[in-house]
Amino acid sequence: MRHKIAAGLGAGLIAGLVLAVLMRILPIWAANGQPITMLAFATRLIHAESPLAGWLAYVVYAMVLGGTFGTSLLGRESVRRTALLGGVWAFGWFVVVGLGLVPALLGSRPFSAPALREFESIAVPLLVGHIAYGLVLGAGFRLILNALTRPGSSGRAQPGMRRAA
Repeated sequence: MRHKIAAGLGAGLIAGLVLAVLMRILPIWAANGQPITMLAFATRLIHAESPLAGWLAYVVYAMVLGGTFGTSLLGRESVRRTALLGGVWAFGWFVVVGLGLVPALLGSRPFSAPALREFESIAVPLLVGHIAYGLVLGAGFRLILNALTRPGSSGRAQPGMRRAA
């Protein structure tokens, strides 16, 4: 289980950086009609002044989701299948965040009609970011987990093998 959590955190960090870059370049339109980036929106959402806080929020969010993904009951799926599972995982979080968390932080009732109206302006960039995040998370998780659990990855000599002097 420890390897799965570590792989999830590592993959979450990598995927979180991808997510943060996408959120830095994907625009939305603010209430005043001016284009802003999703990163700027997230910075405002958490009531921070520095864009660095927005970056940090995305990366921490991504690592928490990655660690949680790592605790799932995944078997020995291929990298492709795990990437697809990561995409599905991230799509679920896209719905929860877009219709639940964001409206709550804006003062609306989650999953309500006003929440749906607020969601309209961020839906496409948030979906693109979450799907990219999920695919990178899943593939990264499988690759990191395979590296952590392959024979000889612990640095200890395996039974029947000699260490070089």
